[in-house]
Amino acid sequence: MLAVEGGAPIRAGRAWPVWPQYDAGTERELLAALRSSRWSVSWYAPAGGKSRERRFAAEFARYTGAAYGVSVDHGSSALVIALEALGVGPGDEVIVPALTWVAPATAVLRVGALPVLVDVDRGTGCVTADHVRGALSERTRAVIAVHLACTAARVDELAALAGETGVALIEDCSQAHGTRWNGRALGTFGDIGVFSLGAAKTLAAGEAGAAVTDDPALYRRMLMLRADSRGYLADAPRPGEYELVEDCEIMGGNYCMSELTAGVLLDQLPRLDAQHAHRAVRAGELEAGLAARPGLSAIPVPAQVDRRAVYEYGIRFEPGVFGAAPVERVAAALTAELGTKVYPPRPPLHRSALLRPRTKARFARIWDGADTSERTFAGADHYREHTLLLHHSVLLGERGDIDDLLAALDKVRAAYRPRGAAPEQEVAV
Repeated sequence: MLAVEGGAPIRAGRAWPVWPQYDAGTERELLAALRSSRWSVSWYAPAGGKSRERRFAAEFARYTGAAYGVSVDHGSSALVIALEALGVGPGDEVIVPALTWVAPATAVLRVGALPVLVDVDRGTGCVTADHVRGALSERTRAVIAVHLACTAARVDELAALAGETGVALIEDCSQAHGTRWNGRALGTFGDIGVFSLGAAKTLAAGEAGAAVTDDPALYRRMLMLRADSRGYLADAPRPGEYELVEDCEIMGGNYCMSELTAGVLLDQLPRLDAQHAHRAVRAGELEAGLAARPGLSAIPVPAQVDRRAVYEYGIRFEPGVFGAAPVERVAAALTAELGTKVYPPRPPLHRSALLRPRTKARFARIWDGADTSERTFAGADHYREHTLLLHHSVLLGERGDIDDLLAALDKVRAAYRPRGAAPEQEVAV
């Protein structure tokens, strides 16, 4: 009997790895920021020296191989300043994949432009150059490409299309910190790369974000856009001096990262690659197990990806593998067996309760005429209904954790197999 129906679970009494991870070193960094009396880049430097948020921005840029980095308070803010730095505004269109968190679409609305939803590849959940090409118009100013879950959009093709058409490319790498494509970090193929650094992400700091670019003009604009028209002093501030100066070339908002947050990130960033390597071992074991189970497979990863960041590990299943059970029911059964959350992807934006522009007057005026109710997004819908996700923390444990995951899949699959179907007949692929 399934655990969700009262039976004994596959895994009981054994904890999964905890996320976020921290230790005494993290506490020292946080306490040092606390005791510095400088909790914000907008406050003077009692002891002099560059702020932690400025130092983190430089370290993160170095990690990605980008020339410049900008620290912000959220990934959503990184999207806004990226769009504004590129000059996107009223009357413009920005292409956004239908399968993503709501922030890429709402960021476009926040700068006064229209998000144009496009379908995605049904296997990876990522937007492709062909999807983008079909949605281009004279009003298209930018494309936001989201590298989703545990794979990457074909960024070389997207960058080539952007170069061909003159449309700006923003890479949303909020789920791909450190993923490399032929040795080059995602986030550096487009005009700007943006990152969320929220508590669930592989580089975590509660609430935070960052943007990277190789363009000095875009960098300068993003600095002012996130700090009320202020940029940095050319050098480190002296004791008692403010680090921000009023450049005032473009009006900005206040999206600055706090010094306490930056302190945590300066501790977490050096840990990231070792965590990626650990997850890669566990992911390889899980993929080997999935390959031996007809109708189940891992989310495909392009061959050009030579280092992968896993934010949510995705398991695909063919129709009929779990009988007629919908993805929500399968996910709930697996969760009960394992004692850790297994879940389907969020509904695509064309049917998401989170994207409701008509609840705000200024967004409703932009959205009028952009109704998606009559459009089809077959790739996004298939991905949503045939994918199971696991948080990356489950891959930070031991080989036995993978055995439990595979055993739970077998148990739930057997329970939902159509009556009378032989194991080899349960999946038609």
